[in-house]
Amino acid sequence: MSGSGRSLKIRRLLMLCCVSLMLVCAGCAASSTTRIEEEVVTNPKPMYSYTKLLIQDLELKPELYADVSDAGTTPHDLRYATLPGELSGHIERFVTSRKMFKKIYRDGKPDAATLVVSGKFIRLGRFKITVVVNLRDGGTGQDVAVFRETLWDVMNTTDSFSDLGREVADFLYRIQYK
Repeated sequence: MSGSGRSLKIRRLLMLCCVSLMLVCAGCAASSTTRIEEEVVTNPKPMYSYTKLLIQDLELKPELYADVSDAGTTPHDLRYATLPGELSGHIERFVTSRKMFKKIYRDGKPDAATLVVSGKFIRLGRFKITVVVNLRDGGTGQDVAVFRETLWDVMNTTDSFSDLGREVADFLYRIQYK
């Protein structure tokens, strides 16, 4: 009898360990992880030569967030339509805090000293956001850098835009002296 009582205690201990491990793993899944998939700098002149930054809203196609079965525009659709401007605001805030550029603006005409931030959303969903950010020379319009990033385990898309703006600003900071 003592052997079966001991085996029952071992089973309970193993079950408790398994449940504890599952709870720890579930807690890790709730946090957001970022994966930078691509960083390419092709600029022939140094990046620090740009003194101005023009931040344009990233392109967000409605088919990434809209329900095609709905005939009208829903409040959900209206909220998602404002996300590119919100992301641009976060990028502007983080870049301004690092003091990398003398002038940062969201609209206007670029010149040779301007670096233009543009791009598009590739995927926008509850669990994953993927963006491609292009940096262009304001004088020539030539692409000088590309940044592709995926934010995983996104529980609420709108809450993750601050993190995404920080990642774009970090990319600008990393390539500043390339």
